[in-house]
Parts: sequence; structure tokens; C-alpha cells
Amino acid sequence: MSEHNRYYSISEVSEITGVGTHILRYWEKQFSFLKIQRDPAGRRIYSAKDVERIKQIQKLLYQNGYKIVGVKKKFHDIHNTQKKNKQNSSALLKKILRYIKEIEKCLP
Repeated sequence: MSEHNRYYSISEVSEITGVGTHILRYWEKQFSFLKIQRDPAGRRIYSAKDVERIKQIQKLLYQNGYKIVGVKKKFHDIHNTQKKNKQNSSALLKKILRYIKEIEKCLP
């Protein structure tokens, strides 16, 4: 199994990040963008993407001095920027496609 498809238990994530399991459970409640899955037995399973988000939260809180509200806003802003970039990319691709179709009409 590749590292990207692997799932981690809460204790493994705690060990990897240095964040206590009780803090991880608290963050799960505070940050709606942390969508921690559960296995059939009801245990939390974290994806590699979840672990990266936790590391980002940890850095913003502990190194950059953000408060919980600030971290929520930061992730919200990042999400909106990514959404806007996707929309801009989509619009640009549609424009390019129209130009290609116009060029095709001009070809013999």
C-alpha cells in the first residue's frame, strides 16, 4: 500500500505530529474541514491529507500564534482562493476551446 493511500490511527497521528489525542479529538469538533472517517468498529482513521491538515493547523496555532478563529478563517480563505482559481481555470479553458473551434472553421 502506498504512503498516500494509508490510513493512520489517532495514536499514530498523535505520535507523528506530537499533538495529544485529546487535542486531535477537540480539533475534529472545532474544524469542520477535518472530516475524519471511522472504520467499521467506530475508530477514527486519518488519511495522509488529514495528517497534513493537522500539521498545518499545528503550525498556525503553535508557531504562528493564530487562535482557533484565525485558523478557521485562514482555511476558509484558502478554500475560497482555490475555488476561485478553479473557476478561473475553467473559464480560461472554455475560452481556449472556443478559439480552437474558431480556428478549425477557418481551416480548409
